[in-house]
Amino acid sequence: MQSQAAIEKLQEIIKKSNKKFDSEWISSQLLAVRELAKEEKDPTVIKILRLASEFIQENEHFDLGFFEEEEEEMEISEFEYLLQLIIQAEKPANREEITLFRDLLWASLY
Repeated sequence: MQSQAAIEKLQEIIKKSNKKFDSEWISSQLLAVRELAKEEKDPTVIKILRLASEFIQENEHFDLGFFEEEEEEMEISEFEYLLQLIIQAEKPANREEITLFRDLLWASLY
């Protein structure tokens, strides 16, 4: 993401969600960041933010099993990992992983 306001909002979501996962608040904040992403005209980020928000609204958590294939335990949650990827979405490797998250979310929702 290029917008400093969006980056700060994502960092705030990470910080608060690590303390308490309030699905209603998180979902609304993701949609607020999505509006900022629309200004950047980044369809990948716009879509992942919508899908993540919908998944959280429906399930009240963000556990997709994305790390299941990892050999080592991850130090951060899948949700925090996704938001970190979004913050640096301009990197090709991050964009590839965002696409993997998108596919998992799409399969889980539809």
